[in-house]
Amino acid sequence: MRLLIATIYKEYLQLVRNKVLLFLVMACPVILLGIIPLSFDGSTRFRAAICDSEGSYRVSELVGELSLNPLFESVVFIPVPEEAEAQMDAGRLDLIIYSSSAGFQIILDGTFPRRALNALHVTDKTLFEKNQVPVVFHTMFNSGRRYNHYSLISLIVLVITLVGTALITLNVVRERESGLEEQLRSTVLDRFVYFLGKFIFFVFICLFEVVLCLLFCRLVYGLENQGSFANYLIVNVVFFFPLLGLGYVIAAFSRTQLQAVYMLTIVLILLTMLCTMFTHLSSMPQWAAATRFVNPVYYGIESSRMVIFKGATLTNLAPMLGWMLCLGVVLNAVAFIRFRKA
Repeated sequence: MRLLIATIYKEYLQLVRNKVLLFLVMACPVILLGIIPLSFDGSTRFRAAICDSEGSYRVSELVGELSLNPLFESVVFIPVPEEAEAQMDAGRLDLIIYSSSAGFQIILDGTFPRRALNALHVTDKTLFEKNQVPVVFHTMFNSGRRYNHYSLISLIVLVITLVGTALITLNVVRERESGLEEQLRSTVLDRFVYFLGKFIFFVFICLFEVVLCLLFCRLVYGLENQGSFANYLIVNVVFFFPLLGLGYVIAAFSRTQLQAVYMLTIVLILLTMLCTMFTHLSSMPQWAAATRFVNPVYYGIESSRMVIFKGATLTNLAPMLGWMLCLGVVLNAVAFIRFRKA
């Protein structure tokens, strides 16, 4: 136990003596969470044009109805369809509505598919639902319908992933390059104690980052945790198990810090893009969705969303926690065996 405490204290001294690294640990959550969510408001404003070659009286009515909708940035009347299409080709229009005695025809700019679908939905709801029974929507798990709350959870997990994996990877490789690892081998310090001491220290660092991120989001963005704070911390501790194991594996197969940075960049980009941080699981092809079973970032994001948005308990999250524990056992075992052979 004394050697374990000494190992943890050694990691603490290395961190506080490195002022640049200490600043990044403290400032990274504030900088990322303070800037990026402001660009994720989720609001979309469209530019529309209405064409009516037959001179129908409905044109002024359509322009007025669409102009009153706050989701439309501009609504103009263009009598010549070719001119409207030319403006869409130039990127100055998002949709064109052709009005005739036969009905309406809508042309959408499909450069951004999700934006085109939103434009179609808003136009249809504005123009063609007058005579239908009104529908009242009630949004659960995000009653304020604030899009940045959804992205905040992803950003918190991203911060923890970057900080936790990068810190432990570069820490191990730096000690190997400086010769400190060889010096520790000549002492009575067991490799398992050395391994465990680093793991415990970086778990506390990641927990500090989680609390800091959640407190910042609560004070700045009003993000409320619908579940238990203790459950959220437990979920994150389980998430740290495969996350830090991944950092150990990258460090075990890296000879220099430059190699570690390259490997870390490639692995983290793959895990981030293949999780549900930027797209829903149902939007992925089957082969991409199947990678979630070996992606700890996916389980970290999904379990965090379930706790914060839905108030999920540990019983509800048992399958995800089980998969994270299995991934952690495999990754840490591979890293420890590699260190034993080195």
